[in-house]
Amino acid sequence: MPGAAQGSEEGADRTGNAGVVVHNVEKVCQGPRTTECALSLAYNPYRPYVTSNSADRVWHHDLLHARCTIANGVTVTDENHEHTSIWIQVTRSGKLLWLPGIRVHPDNLNQLTTTLPLCPS
Repeated sequence: MPGAAQGSEEGADRTGNAGVVVHNVEKVCQGPRTTECALSLAYNPYRPYVTSNSADRVWHHDLLHARCTIANGVTVTDENHEHTSIWIQVTRSGKLLWLPGIRVHPDNLNQLTTTLPLCPS
């Protein structure tokens, strides 16, 4: 399971195609594209959401290409103390990376989890 999560192309035929808009719950970070307001994409959703697992930066309202979801990744808690273990596999600069579901507006996350397939394990 963790091997496929790191962005392998296995099961690529079982992925979907949807746009996902990054959502930052911190109002002061919904405009500036500063380091302090950056959110991380991860290499692996089964590892802690920390700097060593950070693959790239995104900001509020960035549009990413979503492929599939998992429901059993590491739980991530946002600045409002909301949390989820749902992760979305996205493409960024030709790489398969992971966006924590907590970084998507809740209404959009519900739609993505019903529209996109589960990621291959």
